[in-house]
Amino acid sequence: MNTLTRLRGLAVGLAVSSTLLAGACGGGGHDPVTAAPAAPSSSPAGPSGGRSAPSEDQRERMAVVPAAKVRWDQAAQTAVSGVPQGRLVEIELTASRSAGTGTASSSANPASPSPAAAAPVWDVTVATDDGTAHDVQVDAVTGKVTRSRVEPGQDADDKRKLAKQLKAATTTVQHAVRTGTGRKQGTVTAVELDHDVWSVDIVTPDWNKTTYDIDAAKGTVVREHVDRD
Repeated sequence: MNTLTRLRGLAVGLAVSSTLLAGACGGGGHDPVTAAPAAPSSSPAGPSGGRSAPSEDQRERMAVVPAAKVRWDQAAQTAVSGVPQGRLVEIELTASRSAGTGTASSSANPASPSPAAAAPVWDVTVATDDGTAHDVQVDAVTGKVTRSRVEPGQDADDKRKLAKQLKAATTTVQHAVRTGTGRKQGTVTAVELDHDVWSVDIVTPDWNKTTYDIDAAKGTVVREHVDRD
């Protein structure tokens, strides 16, 4: 009786082993299901996963650019019209420090715009055909001229060089700006005739500044630089 019981137990064990072996090797011809590998996760922008604090220059752009209601071309036209036979040499959007805001501190909240940039102005240089430069300031909110004078300290050689530079610049400032804004969308904050190129500054929505140097004779882009500070 004990021998019969042992034989039956052995038979059952063999049957179970055969079933398990068939399940592992056969399985209806399908590959075993395995977990899909996890997709790689993108790394965070910074150690804390957030955006870095804006630089001092970026904070000033954040304050000056939205506050300016007068575009560069409007301010340039106003400045040039006040100088007989004048031509634009340079225009730049800056923050006026004359309202007593220049020493205000933004250390309490470094990510917020500096109150020192609350009074935007366009600083403009206009020159006549003989190279005499005029310093003009236009309020970037009202569009009114707040200063206009002959630039001090010019000598005959300075005037001669500037007159020659203006004569060689056959590409208009409007064409230079259109060339820059055609490549980068943003707000024009400065244009300057620097020797043989027009330099055009464009501030983009991320508060970086892109500068395009446009050949003042050919009208082509010769340099592009992005300032992320």
